[in-house]
Amino acid sequence: MPGISTIGANRTTPHRRLLWLLLFLPVIVSLSGVWILDHAKANKPLFSMTNLVGPTTRSLLAGEGLTACTEDMGTRGNPICFHAARMPMSALMVALGIRLFGDHYLRVACFKTLLLLVPLGLCVYLVWQSLPRSKVRRLIVPLLLLAPFAMTAFLADVTNILVDEGYLYSFLTLAVALLFFDVQARLTTGAWIRAVIFALAVDGIYLSKSGALPIVIVTTAGFLLVEHRSRLRWLVIVLVAAAPLGWALHQHHASGRYSVGTSFDGINLHKGNNPGFLQHYPPPHGDSMDQYDSELNRGLYFADEWSFNDYHRQAALDYLQAHPRETLQGACRKLNVLFFSIEKYGGTASHGITRMIEGAGMVLFRLMLWTAIASAVYLPFRARGVERGSLRIVSGMFLALIAACALPYVAGFAYTRHVSILIYPTALFLCRVLCEPNATYNQRVMTG
Repeated sequence: MPGISTIGANRTTPHRRLLWLLLFLPVIVSLSGVWILDHAKANKPLFSMTNLVGPTTRSLLAGEGLTACTEDMGTRGNPICFHAARMPMSALMVALGIRLFGDHYLRVACFKTLLLLVPLGLCVYLVWQSLPRSKVRRLIVPLLLLAPFAMTAFLADVTNILVDEGYLYSFLTLAVALLFFDVQARLTTGAWIRAVIFALAVDGIYLSKSGALPIVIVTTAGFLLVEHRSRLRWLVIVLVAAAPLGWALHQHHASGRYSVGTSFDGINLHKGNNPGFLQHYPPPHGDSMDQYDSELNRGLYFADEWSFNDYHRQAALDYLQAHPRETLQGACRKLNVLFFSIEKYGGTASHGITRMIEGAGMVLFRLMLWTAIASAVYLPFRARGVERGSLRIVSGMFLALIAACALPYVAGFAYTRHVSILIYPTALFLCRVLCEPNATYNQRVMTG
């Protein structure tokens, strides 16, 4: 792995206390966030959840796959039975929560939150094992690890059981940590278990959101770049490939078509590429683009989910070819939402002090993100020797990850939550940069 190979663990009492703080403070903040955001839903039946999470969970528990028959995609008077509309992670997680705790919204939300914080705990442990020697840097690194939990955009992912990003963020963070920090020197289970954990994390990314396929490609390529043992490379390739292949087989069995995506991909592309898009995007604070689905389906009838998907995909592609200038204008607005705006788009409206906290969190995220991007571009050319090669690899992976995250949403449409999955990876990259002198020292000790 590029980078960090620690000779000795931080075993002193102050260091252990710091580790416990870094592990438990996020848990307390996250559970508090669940209560603040979801206590009003305590009596809400989980099967009534929106985004098709409720219906697909009910179908899964009934042994009928991920089926949902609905008019909610703007096809009024034309209900369509979707079997391949959503990736399975959200329904699997909620179904497991219902099996364990019953149809109780708060309990299941807490269960999901705690379970997906476990990978973050491993990430924290890896960084803690590599704390830099400098006292100033040793202070900054823990602050970076805790900073995301001061951002409502990130806490919304941690606590949310309705959106794909609420699941994806955890698997992405673990995969990035395993790339940025050399796990082999920290886990007694060795390189094979490290490779399996990495592959399962990448599979989790894909099974959370089909639009994350570019992220899967980038993270897998990053592992192949830094891992030189062919057996571990092939192990990761096989395990990562198992997820899209298995999903395609499931799709064919359930809906009659082999596909590594979903039958919502077409309309998601069309939402961001149609004549009315520039009039409605970005949506007003607290609103979304869903209300315009009916306009895209007006006067049309679809026999099944794939005819629905194919029509919208082709309509979007036709618009892209016929309106290049409007497409460019739309892409600029999407990039602004993803990388520059401090407004939160595509989520629940907030007011008063809550909105001020939300805005402060977005400012902090933008500062961290652009500091990380600038560091990834500049530092590899400033560093020398072993440090330079190591930073080049890590910086390249980070920049590629940002591009992979943004690509599907520049093609379709972007909300703030689509980029919020980069909050913790950004913190990890900055930690990696701050730990680099320690990494270079340790590398020289090991090789010299």
